[in-house]
Amino acid sequence: MAKLPTLTPTRVFESLGDQLSNAQQIVVGFSGGLDSSVLLHSLSQKVEAHRIMAIHINHGLSENADYWQAHAEGFCQSLGVKFLSETVKLVGDGSGLEDAGRVARYEVFERCLDEDGILLLGHHQDDQVETLLYRLMRGTGPRGLAGIPKTRSVGKGVLHRPLLNWPKSSLLDYARENNIQWIEDESNESNDFDRNYLRNKLIPLIADRWPDYRHRLEGVANISRHSDLLSHSIAIEDMRGLKIRTERGGWSLSLRPFGLLPSLRQANVLRYWAECYGLSAPGLKIINEIGSSVIGARVDASPKVVCQDVEYHRYSDRLYLLESTRVLNDFDETSSKVLWDLNAKSKLEAPMMLAATTVIGEGIRTPKDGCLKVSFRQGGERCRPSGRAHSTSLKKCLQEFGLEPWWRDQVPLIFIDEELVAVADLWVCEGWEASVQEKGIKIHWQDNSL
Repeated sequence: MAKLPTLTPTRVFESLGDQLSNAQQIVVGFSGGLDSSVLLHSLSQKVEAHRIMAIHINHGLSENADYWQAHAEGFCQSLGVKFLSETVKLVGDGSGLEDAGRVARYEVFERCLDEDGILLLGHHQDDQVETLLYRLMRGTGPRGLAGIPKTRSVGKGVLHRPLLNWPKSSLLDYARENNIQWIEDESNESNDFDRNYLRNKLIPLIADRWPDYRHRLEGVANISRHSDLLSHSIAIEDMRGLKIRTERGGWSLSLRPFGLLPSLRQANVLRYWAECYGLSAPGLKIINEIGSSVIGARVDASPKVVCQDVEYHRYSDRLYLLESTRVLNDFDETSSKVLWDLNAKSKLEAPMMLAATTVIGEGIRTPKDGCLKVSFRQGGERCRPSGRAHSTSLKKCLQEFGLEPWWRDQVPLIFIDEELVAVADLWVCEGWEASVQEKGIKIHWQDNSL
């Protein structure tokens, strides 16, 4: 095999020269281990130290965590680099401590990054190998086998991994040549963790049989990356024919044209649809569950599948993709009517809000005292939408107006005194609609985020 070039700051940051020179903020994720120590030290040789901020995440999982933090702070002081430490509490979601730690770290990075800030992380070529093997054993697809991306957006900024093409041996040589002291996480020796098992047990066997294993797996990652891009392009093309539209809380697509797609392309659409809006993509298990439990459920059912920050529902021959934070599932209704100041937006649960605009010839007739009240369904309400000959149950009206089932208990009811005069922005009740030349109040029921 060809001899590897020596790792130097110039070689590491060659492709980032202009970006580093112009960056208003440069952040380094700094654990104090070998990888991040080499990254921070080499960066300080290329960029003025006062322009760099190192962020240390204290997970509190080891009895040595405080010592690691003190070491990290001392290392930064020796370089003249700004140091910030964040202590996080890991919240498990069934994915394990490793995944919980990763989520916690990125939450801190996103919070600290300014607009167009640069975040640098110390992942190297051996980390890439571990990641590919780890994801392969978890049954990942082309996206996972594409490996760790060298760059991607994080929050308001951009993440770069300048050491990703360098093996760990090059980092060790650099650290020894520059007398860098780093900390070793004692948990790295425990083969109870999958990545450690791969690193300590499996990869040495692979290296003995195939010395060029890094190059081989890099080829797999490149092929997988191209396959993922192709699948994404096909999904975008298919979605153009699915009559996708914006909904309260998310988006929906028509199941009729969706059902005409081959099953492989249906799964491909589901895999990429959520990502179009920056949401979590479902894995194969969730995709199969959407197909059987949501799309394939009885017509009169109200099926739902939840995947991290996303919910999938079906209603009226459409499949809905909803953000969980924009749809309240456990609605705590109140029987009291709340006075609504029309000059301000009325914040509701969900998160949703009501807003009002003054118009001529439409909306609700302006009440004499200018006061509207808001309440929610209690059951048994009746109303008469404008233009109808008779009143009917509110439940039936909501069905006829096509309001999705998950919103029916949350739809705001508008009252004047004790009389129901409108239901959100769906309809105005008979006798309360503004006449052609009359000033009226137009209701808007929408996301708080709008």
